[in-house]
Amino acid sequence: FAAGRNGLQEYRARAIQSYLGMVVKNGRLTVEASERAAESQGFAAKWGGRSLRRWTRVWIQERKLPTSQKGRHAKVYSLLDDPAIKAELRTFIRSKKWSLDPSKLVEFTKGTLIPAAADKYLCHIVQDEMPRGLKKYMELELFPRLQLKTRLVICSHDEMTAQANDMVGKTWVFENQHALRKKGVGRGLHRSDIICSTCGHIVEAGQELEYGKNYDGYWTGELFCKQLREKIIPGFERRHGAGYQALIVVDNSQGHSAYVPDALLVSRMNTKPGGKQARMRPGWFMKDGQKVIQPMIFPVDHADYPDQPKGMKQYLREHCDYTFDTLKENMPKALASVPLFTIRRWEHRMVRWIDTYRNGMETQEAQLHVRNFGSKEYKSHRRIPEGVARAFDQ
Repeated sequence: FAAGRNGLQEYRARAIQSYLGMVVKNGRLTVEASERAAESQGFAAKWGGRSLRRWTRVWIQERKLPTSQKGRHAKVYSLLDDPAIKAELRTFIRSKKWSLDPSKLVEFTKGTLIPAAADKYLCHIVQDEMPRGLKKYMELELFPRLQLKTRLVICSHDEMTAQANDMVGKTWVFENQHALRKKGVGRGLHRSDIICSTCGHIVEAGQELEYGKNYDGYWTGELFCKQLREKIIPGFERRHGAGYQALIVVDNSQGHSAYVPDALLVSRMNTKPGGKQARMRPGWFMKDGQKVIQPMIFPVDHADYPDQPKGMKQYLREHCDYTFDTLKENMPKALASVPLFTIRRWEHRMVRWIDTYRNGMETQEAQLHVRNFGSKEYKSHRRIPEGVARAFDQ
């Protein structure tokens, strides 16, 4: 055996002998016999059994006993492993031939070989490793600190909600028993946070809300704008200092749909002038290359509503006279305003309808066929189906 009596190879050979005896003479199954034989020689049942079956196959096919890999992995580095030193020693031995003895080899190694190898290694460090390390340090450490120009940092924003009665889908219970779950989801918390690749999670920029009608309300675009002004931007500046600019990536969520107070929104207008409605900024449009202003507030010297917002009725009266002559004038303009892209889309749609009728499809089947060619626009948050996303990936 490789290590003599009571060595590892002998234990493996005994295990092979015991395993073959149980299978051939006693008629035991291979897995059971290998595990028993492995345990009898001090090996683990599962791992030793698998290894024993592999050793036995090699013994039957090649008549080779398993050898150990112990001690075959180098734990230290030897100078003789260096190719340059090997070449120098080989050249020296060949040059001396029969006059070489151990003392001359030691003298050559200490006096000539080691200093020469050290000089070569020093040249390698100075010419290759040091410039490479200096370049890496300057690119990753020094240049980012110099801040020759403003550095843009991507900050990803997202939101999450968690409920008090959230729990895992599977639980450990006694036999014939079931986990008792709460009926409702419980009180919930809403978190709005940002992360960046330079600092990670900016904790002080986060905003927590106990949502619900009877608690702090619900997350809105106005609250997000407030968090942006009061927490996210100040927290980013404290973490990064001067010379950094945040590029905040926000997803298309309904809670992020915020407008300025004077935005031109019909939903904020009343039918009649005055009252509690938004004071909107003036609108404008281009006509014959000139910018035409449309004021949304009455003038200060107005007789009935001085410096008050106009309602929808007043705005429509100013810009629409509802006469037949105006209708005749605006009809050609309205038809001419249809873009060519829209005309092409409807042309393609009509061609598909014609194909369905030509093929003899029923109404419902024809609608499904035409709908397959249509393009659906998803505006809500995280609503693109998995099948559609997979089609884009392909």
